[in-house]
Amino acid sequence: MAKKPEAVDNLLDALVWMRRKAKKHEPVDDLIDALMKMRHKVKRKARKVKRKARKAKKKAVKLGKARKTTNKQKREKTVNRERAIRKRTANKRR
Repeated sequence: MAKKPEAVDNLLDALVWMRRKAKKHEPVDDLIDALMKMRHKVKRKARKVKRKARKAKKKAVKLGKARKTTNKQKREKTVNRERAIRKRTANKRR
């Protein structure tokens, strides 16, 4: 499935189209550069936030504050997965 274009992408497309049609490119180029700079800044900020969240969760797991899956839960999950696989193969044989 295709990713839905963001408003920024649409704006960039419009600016590029304007640049092609314009006789003097400099003002449009400045707009494009500023928009790209802002976009990179936002992406960098989002990456930083995501990294901090991952670090905090890792720390919480290490300290035992976050809920970890127990061995019993892991075994149950494995058993359920094996049952599902058996059912699928049995249905294919029919």
